[in-house]
Amino acid sequence: MTEPAGPASRCQTCGVPGGAYALSAEFYDILHAASYRTHAAVLAGPAAAARVGILELGAGTGLVTETLAGASSVPVHAVEPATAMRSVLLSRLAAADGLAGRVTVHACAAQDLDLAGQVDLVVCLRVIACLPPAERRTVWRTLAGLLVPEGLLFFDRPPARLPAAPRHHVLGEARVGADTYVGHLTEWPEDDRIRYVYTYLVRREDRVVRRAQEAFHLWPMTRPTLDEELAAAGFHVEDGLVQDMLKVRRLPVRRVFTGSGGHRVR
Repeated sequence: MTEPAGPASRCQTCGVPGGAYALSAEFYDILHAASYRTHAAVLAGPAAAARVGILELGAGTGLVTETLAGASSVPVHAVEPATAMRSVLLSRLAAADGLAGRVTVHACAAQDLDLAGQVDLVVCLRVIACLPPAERRTVWRTLAGLLVPEGLLFFDRPPARLPAAPRHHVLGEARVGADTYVGHLTEWPEDDRIRYVYTYLVRREDRVVRRAQEAFHLWPMTRPTLDEELAAAGFHVEDGLVQDMLKVRRLPVRRVFTGSGGHRVR
């Protein structure tokens, strides 16, 4: 079974993007790395084919960033507003041979980037579903403006509907020294959103020595809505690289000539 999406970019515990993952970041690489590595392996080919630059929106702790930079020969821009996650990302880059000089880390939102025309590949994992609809549509337009014509965008499919009832998932466990780290995810419908609650436990022998919990919201989106929003922003869905990831192409810029001899860009 594919692991459910990791914690979103906007934390309901603290309420602001920069403070998200304050509790989750400690457990992220230990319990979420396997699914990120699977996506990273698939994205190595597109990264190697990039000829202008790569943008990763929601770079997290750098689990995918490392592969994008290692497989490519172009500048890589990693966007991560969450301070806790960005700290791990920077530590990972500093420890990796040669990557720190090739990856620029941005602490801002996508809408604040000044990279128009500087990327031909955008990777956006576990972010889109975490955006309220109005903000999501803004991000589509922003990414279209950053990508060169014919550039590619890869992102994971958002959930298509609300769950009918609460669901529980065990994310797995990992041993570190004498401790066992365990992750759980509980999800349930909440108005027009899905509420995700991540619970992390640290067990030593037969007792829980630490417990952390963070909650996030996801917005489901049907495929027709997704296609409509992408088309409105200037994208065309081509296919899925893997079951839960879509490949989308930035359509060429078209100039429409008006009767007065001027033109407008579409």
